[in-house]
Amino acid sequence: MKLSLLFKISGVILVVNGISMLATPGMAIEMYGMEQTADLVVAMGALGLSFLGTGILTFMLPSWIDDKLAAAGILMGLIQLSWVARVGYDLYAGSISGPPAIINVCVAAILAALFLIMSLRASAQQSSAD
Repeated sequence: MKLSLLFKISGVILVVNGISMLATPGMAIEMYGMEQTADLVVAMGALGLSFLGTGILTFMLPSWIDDKLAAAGILMGLIQLSWVARVGYDLYAGSISGPPAIINVCVAAILAALFLIMSLRASAQQSSAD
């Protein structure tokens, strides 16, 4: 798998989550085992918009910065690790629950590992070519 494909996969996942949060915020809230309130619906919509925008940027990044993709991939790996830490802590603290949260932690962990491993390999190959 190429690093550019990993960016596209990650972007699609973010866009799908963003659309879900924007179009059906109540469902997204309930999937995480939280009680739906008017304030939380507004916050979920804002989070959905953030996911949507970030997903589009992530999807487009390989076509914009092909020569610096390894550096961007390391950053994406660190961002995914921060999601693992945040959602993992929320699960541990009991703030969120349910299979969707567990699945998101697993997906974020897999993406983090893939981004970091593939980016470090690409960076090493680029350094040896120079």
